[in-house]
Amino acid sequence: MVISKILHFFKSFRNRTIFAISLLIIAAILLISKFILNNENSDSPSEKKETKDVNIQEQKLSKEQISILLSPGIDSVLHNFGLTDEWITTFQTDKNIKASSTKKETELFVKNVLIPTDLTSIEVNADINSYITSLGLTSQVNEDITTKDITIQITNTDTLTGSLPLAKINIEHSDKVSRESAQICIIINNINEYTPEEIDNLLLSKNEFSFVFPRNLDDINLQNKLLHGKKDVIINLTIGNKDNYETDFNASMDDKAILERVKNFTVDFPTVTTVLLSLKDQDIPAKTINSVTLQLTNYKIRILPESSLTVLLTAAEKDSKDKFNMMAKNIITKGKLAKSIVSTVNVTSEDFTGFYDKILYLKKLGYKFCNYSEYVSRKDALEKQQKEKEEKLKEQKLKEQKQKEEEKKNKVKKTDLKKSNIKNSTNNKPGTKKKTDVKKK
Repeated sequence: MVISKILHFFKSFRNRTIFAISLLIIAAILLISKFILNNENSDSPSEKKETKDVNIQEQKLSKEQISILLSPGIDSVLHNFGLTDEWITTFQTDKNIKASSTKKETELFVKNVLIPTDLTSIEVNADINSYITSLGLTSQVNEDITTKDITIQITNTDTLTGSLPLAKINIEHSDKVSRESAQICIIINNINEYTPEEIDNLLLSKNEFSFVFPRNLDDINLQNKLLHGKKDVIINLTIGNKDNYETDFNASMDDKAILERVKNFTVDFPTVTTVLLSLKDQDIPAKTINSVTLQLTNYKIRILPESSLTVLLTAAEKDSKDKFNMMAKNIITKGKLAKSIVSTVNVTSEDFTGFYDKILYLKKLGYKFCNYSEYVSRKDALEKQQKEKEEKLKEQKLKEQKQKEEEKKNKVKKTDLKKSNIKNSTNNKPGTKKKTDVKKK
């Protein structure tokens, strides 16, 4: 019965074709499985380890290569922190001195490095260690708990215990050295163009920026995130001429209207204490600008005039693929002159990584980035410190001047007293007679 059904099944050409194709597929699957299993078995742990060891051995540098690369490579790492060649002293080991000699500290060199007090030795050590490891070398670090100065001894991985290190780096803090630096405040003015996820990532991880606060009702969620996250926010208010009704203030408004507008602003945004004031037209009357400034100041609102901002990129540079490198160079150039920079930037979410990489590069050189509130606080503190310094110098000069005058008076008194004593001494000598006495006789 079963056999007859099987024979009947194979009488159909269609059934025979399906059966043949099925056998071919099964055979292919078995062959592929066998091939994969053979490859996995042949790639045993011992063989993998041998391959890895061979690769490491191929990448390992010779002593001659290390002697060429190590010192300039470390100097390059130090330069990335804004350290100059004057702060790096290298003593090459004399090859003629025997290893057993007490004069020989290392096989290659000893470096003495001075770093400013605003740079931690931990940061420097981390980058030096990364470079040393890339050469296949190891290091040992000793730190002075009090001064935080460190000594780094560099050795080869196969160096015997008790052997001399390849090199030694002494890193010492000093208040006699200071890096080229500036206070930088960056205000991001297009955060409302980012997606909710991008905004969350930016607000959670970055605190050194200020943000232009969006005033559109559609951005209510972003407004809440900025305020609840206690981010430093600035509102952009605008002033225009008489016919410009799109601005927050215009020249047709009198003092009363301006005051009313400022009151409404403080009610709508009670937590905002800084305003970026932009002039949207030419030849706006000074009276209007002064009135707006006065009313905002009366409500304890800090004003940042748009005209005071530093331009970091020209129109042509903004379109360049290398714009963030240009931005970093411009910050360094302008920072040397001004020592403080406040600027707004429009950076897309796609460009933000490239933008922030340059911020990190500048931070490593010693440039200080902070939001606008911190910037103003630091500036006020610096100005106060400078003023106190000037007053102390003035007091010191007055004190020195008075001291000189007193010394001069005392000198005159001493001279007069000396003359008087000499005169009295002469008159009182025995045998000395006055001329008048001689005449009497």
